[in-house]
Amino acid sequence: MPAMRRLPLLPLRRSSSSPRSRRTVSAVAVLAVAGSMAAACGGSSDNSAGSDGALKVKIMSTSATFTDLPTTVIVAQDYFTQVGLDADVSFSNASNASLVTQAVISGDTNIGTSGAGALYNAYAEGKTNLVSLGTTNPSITFGLALNQETLDTLAERGVTPESSADERVKALRGLTLTSSPEGSTGNTYLRLMLSEHGVDPDRDVTILPNNDATAQIATTRQGRVSGFAQSFPRANFPEAEGWGGLWLNWSVDLPSVLPLAAHEYYTTRSWLEQNPEIAKRVMQAMWLAHRDLQNPTDELRDKVRALPEFSNLNETAFNEGWEFAVGAYKGATPLTTQEMFDNQVRIVNLTRDSPISFGFDDIYDLSAAEAAQP
Repeated sequence: MPAMRRLPLLPLRRSSSSPRSRRTVSAVAVLAVAGSMAAACGGSSDNSAGSDGALKVKIMSTSATFTDLPTTVIVAQDYFTQVGLDADVSFSNASNASLVTQAVISGDTNIGTSGAGALYNAYAEGKTNLVSLGTTNPSITFGLALNQETLDTLAERGVTPESSADERVKALRGLTLTSSPEGSTGNTYLRLMLSEHGVDPDRDVTILPNNDATAQIATTRQGRVSGFAQSFPRANFPEAEGWGGLWLNWSVDLPSVLPLAAHEYYTTRSWLEQNPEIAKRVMQAMWLAHRDLQNPTDELRDKVRALPEFSNLNETAFNEGWEFAVGAYKGATPLTTQEMFDNQVRIVNLTRDSPISFGFDDIYDLSAAEAAQP
């Protein structure tokens, strides 16, 4: 059996000036297209700028997966530079959206990008200075992978990856699965998928919380659990390495919650009020990434794969994850809709003691995304 390769969780480049690993996208030369965009915005005095006029911004994401594929496209295509930003983009050391939300609240970062669940929950608990600039992912680029022993056992019972989604979900009864901790986006997605098909996530299966994505994969491979629920391309890892396979694909097998405000770019109202030009340029880069994902090319895929986050990943896993993920972005734009919000509220309320009471206009300010629209 081949040795397991692990998806790196470190940021794209280490900075000698900071203890946290991060990538700095320096705008040494703003391209002509960026110049035209900036001119259309009327210039800015929002924040400090380098000698080349690039505006500085800090952006923090959860670990690099295809759940936030637009951000990796932005980095791979150097779009922040193109729109006149000197962007310090960092990835947290754990796939924990709440850490990103706390960084935004504390001012450690200007803009966070993570699953919407952490943002909605924080807002519901009184952090009403938070505001979303728009949605990066309108679907669930998420899957459940099982190890080979479990696949063989289920096949003996007559259920295979080709069976209906209902049969595949119900076949999970009695199994032990692992995911991110309860209350997280990933854990909630798993619970929702089970509940949609009449499987009680608290009684019919055992869900072991683990905030370490690499450990989730390892425990599944070792047979200590039957499977793990993670974003693509991690969920493609077992099949690519020959020790398991993909069992469920949320974007296909859970259509009742789509479209969805799954992943957000968000900040604080105070920062947005002081920095509307920077916010607009950030969303310009997001529009460019979404444009690319409407007709994704092999060249784009290879540029994303060349990022340090993905360069050491099994190529088959990356390519399979890419194919699953890009379809979820078809028709996507940063402009969140009421329907996307309502579907996300439904998901978040699954794990809340009291339902969310705020509305769409309370948590969204799409002015920057609208101003940046091509």
